[in-house]
Amino acid sequence: LDKAESFGADILRLCVKVGGVLTGEHGVGVEKRDLMPEMFTQIDLDQQMRVKCAFDPNHLLNPGKVFPQLRRCAELGRMHVHRGQVAFPDIPRF
Repeated sequence: LDKAESFGADILRLCVKVGGVLTGEHGVGVEKRDLMPEMFTQIDLDQQMRVKCAFDPNHLLNPGKVFPQLRRCAELGRMHVHRGQVAFPDIPRF
C-alpha cells in the first residue's frame, strides 16, 4: 500500500510539473493534501485558508482536509500521522 501511495504521489507531482493539476473529479481531501505545496505557493495557500476561514471560522467543515498546516494539529491537540509518516517533518512543531 505504501508503494502504491508513493507511486500515486509521484504521478501527481509529474502532472503538476507538466502543467496539470492535483485534482480531477474528486477534491483534495486527505490523500492529496500534503501535495498542495507542489502546486501552490505558501501565499496561495494562505489566501485559500483566509477564504475558508471567512466561511468556516470555527473550522467545523472537513477538519484536517485540503490544507497542509500544522496550526490545525496544534488546535486539535494532536498531530496527523499517516502510515507512520509525519507530514512536513522539517517544520518545527508547536
